[in-house]
Amino acid sequence: MRRQLIGLLIDGAMWLLLAAVLVLHWRAASIMLGGGLVADEAKHYTSGVMVCEYLRHGLGTNPLRFAESFEVQYPLVAIGQWPPMYYVVQAAFYLVAGPTIRSAQVLSALLAAGLAAGVFLSLRRAAGWRIAVIAAALFLAMPTMQLAAWEVMSDLLTGCFVFGAVVAFAKLLDEPENWRAAMRFAACGVAAILTKGSAWALGPFVLIAPVLAGRWGYFRSKWFWGPGIAVAVLGATFYLYSQRAGIGYHANIGNLLSTAVGFGRRAEMLGVDLTCAPVALRVLGLGVLAGVVYRRWRWRDDWPGMTLTLVAGAWFVAQIVFLFVLPLTWEPRVFVPSLAPLAVLAAQAMVWTRDALATRPVLSAASPVMLGALLLAEAGAAPLDRLAGYARAADAMPYPADGALILVATDQPGESALITERLSRGGAHRDVILRATHVLADIDNQHRETLRIGSAEAVRSYLLGMPVRFVVLSSPPFRYSYQGLVEAAVTGDPKDFQMVATLPVTKRSGEVVDEVRIYENPAGREHHPEVVRTPLGSYAGGRVVEYRWQ
Repeated sequence: MRRQLIGLLIDGAMWLLLAAVLVLHWRAASIMLGGGLVADEAKHYTSGVMVCEYLRHGLGTNPLRFAESFEVQYPLVAIGQWPPMYYVVQAAFYLVAGPTIRSAQVLSALLAAGLAAGVFLSLRRAAGWRIAVIAAALFLAMPTMQLAAWEVMSDLLTGCFVFGAVVAFAKLLDEPENWRAAMRFAACGVAAILTKGSAWALGPFVLIAPVLAGRWGYFRSKWFWGPGIAVAVLGATFYLYSQRAGIGYHANIGNLLSTAVGFGRRAEMLGVDLTCAPVALRVLGLGVLAGVVYRRWRWRDDWPGMTLTLVAGAWFVAQIVFLFVLPLTWEPRVFVPSLAPLAVLAAQAMVWTRDALATRPVLSAASPVMLGALLLAEAGAAPLDRLAGYARAADAMPYPADGALILVATDQPGESALITERLSRGGAHRDVILRATHVLADIDNQHRETLRIGSAEAVRSYLLGMPVRFVVLSSPPFRYSYQGLVEAAVTGDPKDFQMVATLPVTKRSGEVVDEVRIYENPAGREHHPEVVRTPLGSYAGGRVVEYRWQ
């Protein structure tokens, strides 16, 4: 009876840990849902909607021309800058749930839940279901995951495919002739690379994992060379095509590999990236990896789940190596694909702690919950915030059946947030939204401005000649000179442009950080230009794309 009561208490503590994680995500959802999408999130969402629209209305037409036309309407399409897999998954989900921002955020939450389930299933047999539950909860509790589960980003889908590749590769190392595991690894590897370029860390991974696992003979296996070559060839195809078509991401790999990016800068960037997980979890994970490698090499140990632990650690090391050699980003979320493998390493620490205390049954049974609680306490609640107000600004302009021609001249976060709100809330997707940072100026990657139209009168003539129906501005002080030209153009003669709304942009705390002002040109209600052409800027090679208003 006493043993049963203790078991119930330990299980209750375990479910309390899981409940605490769900509370953290409830908090994250309450903050993140309904906020405006900016920067990369806006590009990912717009690209997914574009693919959905192509599947619904464009099948049989040239996909590149369709994408360019959609880019004029909602100028945030980023296929080429990133590979297409995430957008295909988004599009399939939108066909069921609808192409809204909320749907995109729910998809991220489902991916997070699916990856947590993958962690649980991969550990259940070797570590026991209780430790598997705690490891899955720990994965979800990481601050980076509290954010990623409600962001519209491709890192989580990359993490799903990478973890599938890691599990399949562990199976393959234990069973070198298991062709099904080889095919699963190849399929997950290609899918990961076609989701995000950071998955090319699978290259060093397939070299590091057999070494750490002590499976040297695997390098002679046909199931090493065959899937590896397939992943490299199929994964590279899209990247080569996008570069040839002029739509690829303009990264100077030669410069990244050169001594211009010195050791100190590489280490600094990697240090920022590694804030993806709490320090204790990273240290614990590397310590577990060192211990497991020692026992495999020194004692030839081979307990159930050992190879998965080694391979999970190998992926974490491979991603560190990859991002040190190619310092591509300062964003901790690039390590999202390493969070599930870190949870596997943490599970092994729980197994060792439980087994080391086997002579004290109560403490042994409680130790995984205690270790999980300590790691969860360090994780805590992630600092989250969202800007609100852009949805109201989007709705302050009507959604006519044939669309509206809109110029957005706010700051750059405001541009992307307003475009995605119009896209999400206007079901017909007939708007044409001009970004002032494309049509009035060229803003390069260092935020330097080159004006395309150099005077307020010329800007006014451009707006009236199109004619643009709505102009959306921030309040001064302005960051760029084109914004001052637009303000002078729309306030010069009240007969041409009339203010229709002034709306605040606020943080979650209620602090007002900006103000959106909307002006309407009545002449734009009934007339549309036959063709709208948009220069995409120096970052896209100076290409000009066009949309024919139907």
